[in-house]
Amino acid sequence: MCAKERSHLAHAAANIIRAMTVHEVEQHGEDLLKHINKQIPLRAYKVDTKPSPATMRAVATQLARKPLAPTDLDIVIGWVAEMFAFDKAELDILITVARWGKFETWRELVRRSSHRCSNITPSAISLLSKIPISVVEEKLMEGSRLLGTKLLRDDHDGEFALGKLLKRMLRLNFQSRDQLDRWLMPDAEKSSLEWEDFEHLGVMRDLAEKVTRSKEPISILLYGAPGTGKTEFARALAQQVEAGAVFAGLVDEDGGEPERAERLSHLMLLRALCRSRKDRLIVVDEADDVLLMHERKNFSKQWLNRLVENPEVPTIWIVNQHRDLDPALLRRMSLVLGFEQPRQPVRERIALRAATQHGIALAAEELREVAALKTSAAVVSSGLRTAKLAQGGALEAQMAIHGVMRAMGQSRQPDYAPAAVYDPGLSRADTDLERLATRLVNAPDKGWTLLLSGPSGTGKSAFARHLALRMGVDVEERRCSDLISPYVGETESNIAEAFAQATERGAMLLIDEVDSFLHAREEGQRSWEISKVNEMLVQMDHLRVPFVATTNLADKLDPATQRRFTLRVAFQAMSGEQARSLFRAHFAQDWPTHYPAHEGQTPGDFAVVANRARLLGESEAGVLLRWLREEVEARGGAQRGAMGFCVPVG
Repeated sequence: MCAKERSHLAHAAANIIRAMTVHEVEQHGEDLLKHINKQIPLRAYKVDTKPSPATMRAVATQLARKPLAPTDLDIVIGWVAEMFAFDKAELDILITVARWGKFETWRELVRRSSHRCSNITPSAISLLSKIPISVVEEKLMEGSRLLGTKLLRDDHDGEFALGKLLKRMLRLNFQSRDQLDRWLMPDAEKSSLEWEDFEHLGVMRDLAEKVTRSKEPISILLYGAPGTGKTEFARALAQQVEAGAVFAGLVDEDGGEPERAERLSHLMLLRALCRSRKDRLIVVDEADDVLLMHERKNFSKQWLNRLVENPEVPTIWIVNQHRDLDPALLRRMSLVLGFEQPRQPVRERIALRAATQHGIALAAEELREVAALKTSAAVVSSGLRTAKLAQGGALEAQMAIHGVMRAMGQSRQPDYAPAAVYDPGLSRADTDLERLATRLVNAPDKGWTLLLSGPSGTGKSAFARHLALRMGVDVEERRCSDLISPYVGETESNIAEAFAQATERGAMLLIDEVDSFLHAREEGQRSWEISKVNEMLVQMDHLRVPFVATTNLADKLDPATQRRFTLRVAFQAMSGEQARSLFRAHFAQDWPTHYPAHEGQTPGDFAVVANRARLLGESEAGVLLRWLREEVEARGGAQRGAMGFCVPVG
C-alpha cells in the first residue's frame, strides 16, 4: 500500500476509533491498535499496553492529521462517477466500498472493531466515510443509481460487495480517462459478411437500418438458431449506419466468458459512456441469460423492463430462443427480427468469399454443392480452411463441414437439388399450368392460395418453385418436420412464424404435406390436433403473400379448407407423350419407339433415375426404361411383375 493510501486508511481508522464506546475500547481497542500500528506507526501508543479511552482519542487525533491526497483509486473511481453523474455521497460510498474490496487492511480494520461482517454493511460504510447512515441506506436501496450500475453487488442479506468488473478496473493501471474508455469500449470488429448477404431478411433489414440510423435510443431483438448470422448482422448494421458495434461483456482475465453480473456492469458503463455519443451501437450477444434474469429470486423485473424500454443508447439484444422471454419484455422492444439460414444465392456468395480468402478454387457446381449445406458461414469457412490445409478441394471441404454439422445435430440434407429439367408442359394436371402461371404472375393481388394435389412425384413442388421463379420471389419452404413439435402449442407457434417470415420477406410460402395440418377436425382426438388446423386456417384468412400447399391426400383435408384456397389444381401421372419428351430431355436420346410408355410415370421418377444414371455412368436405354418402370412399381402406381419382352432384364 502506498503512502497516500495509508493516509486514507488512517482517516478511516480515526473515524472508527472516535465512534467506539468505552466498552468497545475495552473489548477491541488493543487488537485494533495493533493492526493500525502495523500499517501506520503510532507515536501515541505503546505496543502491548491495554489502551485507555484517552489513549484512543490521542491516536485518533494523530491519525486524522495525516494529509489526504487523491490516489490512483480515487482518480479511477472519479472517472466512473463522472460517467454516471454521481453526487458527492454516491462517489464517497463507491470509493469506500472500492477500498474495502481492494485492500485487505481495510477489511481487517472493520473486523477488529466491533463490526463483524463477511462483506461491508451500510453501517460500516457510514463509519468509515462519516456519511450519515440514513444517506448510505438511501443510496443503496433497491432501484438506486448505485446498484443500477451493477458496480456494486447486493448480497440481499444487508451486506454489499464490489462487482467483478470494478475490481478488474482497479487492478489495472490506467494513466488517463481515454485509456480507460478504450479498455471499456474497444474498437469494433468488422463483420465478415456484407450488407447484401442479409437481403433474405427483406423489408425488416431495411427497417432496422432506418430506425438505427436515427441514432435514437432503441432496443432491437435478434433471435434465431446459432449460426444464422445474428452477430454478424449486428456488426454489419453498425457499419451500415456508420457506427461502431460495442459488445457488452469483456472477456475475463483468463480470456474466458464473463459472468452475467460482469456483463451487466459493462453494459451499464457502456450506456453511460455512449450516452453523449452518436457513433456507437451497443450489442448484448448471448443475451438469454440477461433477459431471463426475471426468473431469479431477489431480482427486479421492473428494473429489467426499464433497461429494455429506456436503453439510453441504441442497443441490440441477441438471443437464440425468444419464446422463453417474458411477453412484457418483448413488447418493450422497438423492433424484433427473426433469423434463419440464408437462402442458396446468399450462401453461394458467402462460400465464394470464404473460398477466395482461403485460396481454394471452386467450379460453379462445386460452389453450389458447398453452399447447399444449410449451416453457418463460420462452419463453411472453417471447412474450406480445413480443405486448404489438407491440400484438397470441394470434396474435403464438404467432408469437414458434414462432420461439424453432424456434431451440431444439423441436417446434412442439401438445400438444393442439382440442376434438373422442369417444364410445366411435362407435368399433367387438370388445368393448363403454363396459362395458370402467367395469370398468377400478372395478378395484382399477391395474397392468393393454391392447393396442389396428386400422387407423389407428379411435380407439385417443382411447379410451385417454377411459379416463384417467374414471379421473381423467394420460396419460404417448410416441411412437416420443420413445423410439428412434440410440445403443446409450439406447432401452432411454428405455423404462425412461417407465415410471418414469408410476409416479412415478401416470399412465397410453400408447405409440403399440408394434410398433416389441415386434416379433418372431426378425426382429431386431442385438443392440439384441432388447434393446429385452426391456426393454419386463421393464418390463411389473413394472408398477404402467395401460399402454395401440396398434398397427396386431398380427400383427407378439412372441408373448411376448400373455401380458403383461391385455386386448386390436381396433378396426375404423365401421359405417354410427356414421358417420352422428358426422357429425351434427361437422357439426350429418344424413347425407343417399339417400347410402349409406362402408365403411372411421374417427373419425380425421372429425377431419381437420372441421378442414378449419372452416379453409375449408365446410358443404355433398356436399363433406363427398366429403372423407370421399377419406380412406378415401387410406388404402387402399376401392377408389379416382369416387363416381358419390352425391356431387357440386364
